[in-house]
Amino acid sequence: MKRRDFLKCSSILGAATTVKANSFGWADLTNFDDRKTVLSSNRFGMFEAVIQSGEVIETKAFKGDYFPSPMIKSVADRLQNQTRVEYPMVRKSFLKAKGPSNNNLRGKEEFVRVSWDVALDLAAKHMRETFDKHGPESIYGECYWWGGSGRVSWGRTVSRRMMRILGGFVTESGDYSTGAGLVIMPHVLGGSSVYDTPTKWKSIIENAKNVVVWGCDPLITNQITWSTPLHRCFKDYEKLQAAVFSGKIKAFSVDPRKNDTQKFLDAEHIAVKPNTDVALMIGMAHYLYTKKLYDEKFIKKYTVGFNKFKKYLLGKEDGQAKDINWASEICGVDAKTIAKFAKTLAKERTVLLCGRALQRQDHGEQAHWMCTVLAAMLGHMGLPGGGIEFSLAYNSSGATDKLAPTITGISQSIPEKYNNKYPNAPWLKHHDVVIPSSRSIEAIQRPGENLDQNGKKIKLPHIRLMYNASGSPLTRHHDVNNMLEQWKKVDTVITAEPYWTSTAKMSDIVFPVATELERIDIDQTGGTKEYIIARKAHIKPAGESQSDFWICRELCKRWGYEEVFTEEKSELEWVKYIYEDAVQKAKAMNMKMPSFDKFWEKGYVRFQEDDESTQNYTRYTEFRDNPYKHRLGTPSGKIEIYSPVIAKFNYDDCKGHPTWMEPIEWLGDKKQTKKYPMHIISPHSKYRLHSQLNNTFIRGLYEISGREPVLINPKEAKKRGLKTGDIARVFNDRGEILAGVYVTDAVIDEVATLCEGAWYSPENLGDKTLCQHGNVNVLTIDKGTSKLAQSNIAHTALVEIEKYKGSLKPINAFTKPKILQNL
Repeated sequence: MKRRDFLKCSSILGAATTVKANSFGWADLTNFDDRKTVLSSNRFGMFEAVIQSGEVIETKAFKGDYFPSPMIKSVADRLQNQTRVEYPMVRKSFLKAKGPSNNNLRGKEEFVRVSWDVALDLAAKHMRETFDKHGPESIYGECYWWGGSGRVSWGRTVSRRMMRILGGFVTESGDYSTGAGLVIMPHVLGGSSVYDTPTKWKSIIENAKNVVVWGCDPLITNQITWSTPLHRCFKDYEKLQAAVFSGKIKAFSVDPRKNDTQKFLDAEHIAVKPNTDVALMIGMAHYLYTKKLYDEKFIKKYTVGFNKFKKYLLGKEDGQAKDINWASEICGVDAKTIAKFAKTLAKERTVLLCGRALQRQDHGEQAHWMCTVLAAMLGHMGLPGGGIEFSLAYNSSGATDKLAPTITGISQSIPEKYNNKYPNAPWLKHHDVVIPSSRSIEAIQRPGENLDQNGKKIKLPHIRLMYNASGSPLTRHHDVNNMLEQWKKVDTVITAEPYWTSTAKMSDIVFPVATELERIDIDQTGGTKEYIIARKAHIKPAGESQSDFWICRELCKRWGYEEVFTEEKSELEWVKYIYEDAVQKAKAMNMKMPSFDKFWEKGYVRFQEDDESTQNYTRYTEFRDNPYKHRLGTPSGKIEIYSPVIAKFNYDDCKGHPTWMEPIEWLGDKKQTKKYPMHIISPHSKYRLHSQLNNTFIRGLYEISGREPVLINPKEAKKRGLKTGDIARVFNDRGEILAGVYVTDAVIDEVATLCEGAWYSPENLGDKTLCQHGNVNVLTIDKGTSKLAQSNIAHTALVEIEKYKGSLKPINAFTKPKILQNL
């Protein structure tokens, strides 16, 4: 659907109806119109909500948003939604036993509506008892990034603060988005890279000749941020498009599909098979080296280990030269195209925009490492508009910053001032247990066993209780059917959630959580820091919903540590504290900000002056100017093409230099593809944030027969007798799902695309049954990338697709479980 049609349809669905006087003399009901327009924000942007009779009836784009996302039109539907959790709930068996009971009935039996006191007392009791008996390794509380937002009552922050007051918990290093990159890049470039401040678009547009969008789709991923997006970077995309169309810049997209950014820029499509990008890069590196097109001076001055890598490149280690013909056989890109691509990038200033998808695959560390090696061989790192970027496709980044203070937020850590007051406090005797990102289900499956990661042995904890907030693991995690089996081993599952997600339905205790318009908070726009935003409780929370702050405070109160959690401040007092901190920072910058009362009344503070010192920022400029004075954070201080540290780990799945290694499943394995001949990839949807908004009217704009669309090309569709509009069964040994078929030439042969985030809807929740709605993680593999990072491999999975001939069952993802008013 075109964006203008989306906006038109959304405005119709959100339009308010006003009854006016007419010629028959009926009463003029507009006299009773109590409509008001208020300002707020969420992870989709700033917006103005029209409220009437206590309900949001329309959402309008905020005038200061540079390119408003149509997704803000979902606000009303999110608030007044059939999936809202309205009251505290406890699973029937758990309530009857006042503790763990009949875990195999999770997802199947009724919930009982209880008072807040009953739910909180039960949760606090079992959290305390579990911790006291088994320690922090028994409490899993990662509490993810994307659900809700704000600086005071964000579920992730306050839940982790609460569990640290309890004494500690099992948390994860890294994240699902960038887990492999976060581990490999410190070895290669001496920092995270994936979250570093990127080169500004102004520098790229004015200086680059080639822009390569590799495995990412910035036009889609920059619609949202982990704070509030303002979408200023979209103005830069328009300038980039103009530069491309005028011939000033050449644009390329390396991807198995033609994504929205590729279409927007009319970029040349390098159609690579999934999970083979490393082979393509290595083939390009071989071509650059043998044709003497690489920057030898840059390699000698700014990198270490190229000679060791060169032996692998030329085949002196294994007898196989990694030339363009070798690469072509693996990645499916014609050898002549590889040569032309490499030659073009070497000839003129090039920037590589490497996406997170590249490292969410088996051996994903190699993609980011090899991309860096390729950039080093091109020699443009540190030059205006050149080099490599890992974070430019996210968080509305790349636009010119504003001169503004950065606001803080409530901390996840416990204030030191309470250590003396509570000398026997549990947080003084224990500490968190850390496991690699996305290894939580593996820990439940193999408690006590050792896991290799980044040169260390990690003992997997024995998880007995889970506290979930700000996310739905049953949607986010991989190999859902295996997860369901392991889930039964956990004694207690507590979920704080606004909606009846599959995770909430598979819980023992469910707390109803208030959303942004139902609670007090403060936030700042991401990327450029242009606005600080006041978030007020403009409407009454659904049912008896409460903020995450209130819930966590009440749990701490039951342990005797309420003041430690709150620091004796209410939510509004925290908002004021954070704002006043920003005022002091502004003073240090010789800037003035309005009083808190004026800010709270107006709803925002805007900072209009551009930070001239950052608008032409290019990463690694200082390092290029003086690599000795401005050393990187690696052991050598340079770019490590070969890492002696990694080599000493002696891992069989991550060598001392970038290496092509066959994924556990891929199209090059002829034995595997006889049974499952299609590779399925799961990009971000343009219509939601992961699984958020899938429960709103927006899904009606893109679903096919009520199912998540699966995209395949005409050739693959013809083989299977499929046409657009059909319902297909997508399956492998791990599970099966139904999806609506969309036939398009946007995807290459042997590849299917199905966006991540569709709500899980099995025939029978809790059992291994067909997912009626198209949750792709039923099909994905729960395996670590390698012994180095142990992150997820979401984009590594083979499937088969066939026309579904069975009977269709109702989609239950968006229905509430059976609820009893009492036992």
